[in-house]
Amino acid sequence: MPRVIPHIIKSDYKEDETDESIQRGRPASPPSGRLLVKRDGHSITRQIPKPTVLIDTREKSPFDFSRFPNWIAEEKRHKLDAGDYSLKGMEKLLSLERKSLSDLITTVIQERPRFFKMCEKLSQYRWRALLIEASYEDIKTPYGEEYETVAHPNAVSGTLDALEARFGIPVIYTSTNRRLAEEKAASWLSKHFTYWYLEENGFGRVLQEGDL
Repeated sequence: MPRVIPHIIKSDYKEDETDESIQRGRPASPPSGRLLVKRDGHSITRQIPKPTVLIDTREKSPFDFSRFPNWIAEEKRHKLDAGDYSLKGMEKLLSLERKSLSDLITTVIQERPRFFKMCEKLSQYRWRALLIEASYEDIKTPYGEEYETVAHPNAVSGTLDALEARFGIPVIYTSTNRRLAEEKAASWLSKHFTYWYLEENGFGRVLQEGDL
């Protein structure tokens, strides 16, 4: 029997979300549909549950995932061993650490030993990432008075590169626009859950050779 290769179909976007609107600098709205997975030409998307996001109890101003009901089922507070976010059922496998730009600058410059220890613990997870609420351009631009720091942008950006090389933790640059950062986190979490669920339940993993 020939091997059945799953594939992904892009979700539909609203009619007004054209390439022209994106070129004008207005980000497209989040997809309204789910990641679609097919087997033997038929969608099995409805067989895949939506994940429950676990938010660390120490997170003071957590992301709001309620805007993404197509990706996330619910969110719950839970004490995590590492990181700020994980998924129910994947607590020992997946961890996402989040840093705002101001928090990142403070952590990298003033709290380096503690931050490095956190990264060492984060590196033990099969799927992990450090999500930055800023673009690379934001990090490389001299910091204004509101950040109350003399840190040089090269020190911050260089530390992130060094951490990625040392611990193998992917750095995800997002945006100072909180809603965009939340969307990126929701997408990242939901996709990892979908791929893990497919593997765990004998469906095979998506994004195999030939999918794209």
